[in-house]
Amino acid sequence: MSSTAHHIGPDSAPDRYRLLRSIGRGGEAVLYLAEIELAGGTEPVVVKILDAKTTLTPEIFERVSQKWNEQAELLRFVHRPGVVGVREHFQGPPIHRPGESGTISGRALALVMNHVEGLDLRDWRAERTLATAAERREVMGTLEQIADVLDWLHSGRATPSGRTVVHGDLSPGNVMVDEHGQATLVDFGLSKLTADHQTAEVWFTPGYAAPEIFEGRRTPGTDRYAFGAIAYFLLSGQSPPTAPEQLVAAIGALPQVAGLPAEQRDRVLSIASADPGRRPLSLSAWVKDVRHGVVSTTTSRPATIADAVPAAPPRKPSAPPLPVTPPPPAAAPVTPPPPTAAPVAAPPPAPLPEPPVATPPATAPSSVTSRPGAPETYAATPHRGRKPRNAVVAAVVAGVLLATGAVIGARYLGDEDSGGRAAGATPSGGTTTATTASGTPGDGTASGKAPTSATPSGSTSATGNTPGPGPSSVSLTTLDKVARGDYAWLTVGNGTLKATYYETALVPDGGDAECSGAAEYNLGTHWKTLTLLAGVDDASANTSARLTVKVDGNAVHTGVVNLGRPEPLTLDLDHGLRLRIEYEDPNDNCDMGRLILAEPKLSK
Repeated sequence: MSSTAHHIGPDSAPDRYRLLRSIGRGGEAVLYLAEIELAGGTEPVVVKILDAKTTLTPEIFERVSQKWNEQAELLRFVHRPGVVGVREHFQGPPIHRPGESGTISGRALALVMNHVEGLDLRDWRAERTLATAAERREVMGTLEQIADVLDWLHSGRATPSGRTVVHGDLSPGNVMVDEHGQATLVDFGLSKLTADHQTAEVWFTPGYAAPEIFEGRRTPGTDRYAFGAIAYFLLSGQSPPTAPEQLVAAIGALPQVAGLPAEQRDRVLSIASADPGRRPLSLSAWVKDVRHGVVSTTTSRPATIADAVPAAPPRKPSAPPLPVTPPPPAAAPVTPPPPTAAPVAAPPPAPLPEPPVATPPATAPSSVTSRPGAPETYAATPHRGRKPRNAVVAAVVAGVLLATGAVIGARYLGDEDSGGRAAGATPSGGTTTATTASGTPGDGTASGKAPTSATPSGSTSATGNTPGPGPSSVSLTTLDKVARGDYAWLTVGNGTLKATYYETALVPDGGDAECSGAAEYNLGTHWKTLTLLAGVDDASANTSARLTVKVDGNAVHTGVVNLGRPEPLTLDLDHGLRLRIEYEDPNDNCDMGRLILAEPKLSK
């Protein structure tokens, strides 16, 4: 150790801690970054020192010393992430050079705490603009951590005796955030450990001090007021005003708060009340109220469902000049029937226009087809392999010419009476089943009549929702969603479960994906079973997620999946129509693990 360095320690080892530099003040004391030599090396610590020279009389020093020792001893019982660890406390010689402790008069109190790497909350906030949803979630996550720790300290669970722990000087300078995002409350040196302790010594951080601080009182309500000021600082980037009524107005002017419903906004504003009894008892619940505004607020206005659901591309006109539309001159030589067939073709004027409109106006162009990871457009997916309309027209006309007028008339009238429309006509709004050149209907029936149930508008593809034999199984990822959560949903992605990589999976997506979300699929009553592997991605920072699967409103599965323990599921769909998948954070803290629904397969 350098001979010019300053040291402090207990009477038995006065040179134990080498003081490196001052890093701030905590109440009446000064904080120092220091180091201790252990096993041939050095370890960093933080030492808070109250020197007798700062007190007015020996009597005050002795009174403070007694309380200091009691509080420091109780702080050694407080062990949990988010609270700085206390190593030891002692009374000894004041700060001195090595070997000179006996030459200096006076006494000092010291509290030794673990050194927390990272940035204090003020510097941490300075690196963020809150312009992105990721940064807003990061800030809310930090607030939630602080709220959870304070609620725990105030509840009495922190000490064996059940005594309430109050920080007493909460401010951005007393909260450290490490590189992993863990927020830790530091500088508990002279925090009051009773619910309503009075002291003659008054210290505070302007803007974060509740009015009762000036009366020498520090209570859980005092910490809650300071927490509200910290929340204002994190959300606005500005230092909070000093008076309660000014802080209420400043918080109420935040876009994240101004757009909340009146009752919810009043609960949020109560955090800065001048009356400690009106401040919320649960800071975690208060943060949830604020989160509703933060996650639904952009930089200038509250978001709506329309913001969360990407708008579909504009539809083309109902009669677009598509390449598949036959030009009029080309159709002319094909359409005229022989003179003898004219009286025969006259009765069915309605069926003849049907083939040229086989592509309904509601069908989206191929450029709108959904792809893995792309936003949904809620438009019907075009049929693959559709034949040119000229070929369809030719095939229909040939069939008409080969049929007799009597047979055509009887078929037309019979089908019109029994079905309400001509045979082969596509129900309005449904996805058509194109007729091939050989005359075989697309649903595989031999009668040529319309299928009993048309594919609803918005179905994914012929392999997913089209009636008929079709494939015996398909991946759920091939179906488009027909509905989804306001702020989060499911998208096609991939992930790793217990060291196994899955290329095909459904994963959460959206601005609030760590909180909760939902997605619904139209099954068309074709599927009996859904199999999948549900788990939390190996690389997820959080460890659990709750999954609920419903069929036509009835839950077929509800459970929590955890990191490292993926669960295979086989769910009975019972040929239901609507499948709904919901997910949420089991602890309702918006810290859900990244859910992976690997290889979701529908089977008949």
